[in-house]
Amino acid sequence: MKKVKSIALIATTILGISAVTPLIEPAQTAQAAPWQMKYTNGWYKVKVKKNTKVNRIKYGKASYQNKVSGSYTLHKGAVVKISYLGRDGFDWLLKSPHKYKWTSKHAYSAHFKKGSFTVLKHYK
Repeated sequence: MKKVKSIALIATTILGISAVTPLIEPAQTAQAAPWQMKYTNGWYKVKVKKNTKVNRIKYGKASYQNKVSGSYTLHKGAVVKISYLGRDGFDWLLKSPHKYKWTSKHAYSAHFKKGSFTVLKHYK
């Protein structure tokens, strides 16, 4: 009798899960907005219109191990070079000759929003 109950319980569990499975949608991946995708091809020299948060990303042994190791503010009027990446912890790659220099140990990622910078020049 115990075997019959356990088989019935297992069958009910399997049928219950299979009845619910079609209701669950597959996971959606985040997509970049069209205005961001426009900046993936090369580097852009931009002038910042709005204060923007910048994260210092410390590289890990693999890209999923990258960590935020500090944050700064990019002030209105600053001129920097950017490129959109949107992966591995980086939204907008950022470099400038003064404060935001890349090294083999870290890089910088800005959190730009639409309309927060003006493009001055495009580099391939």
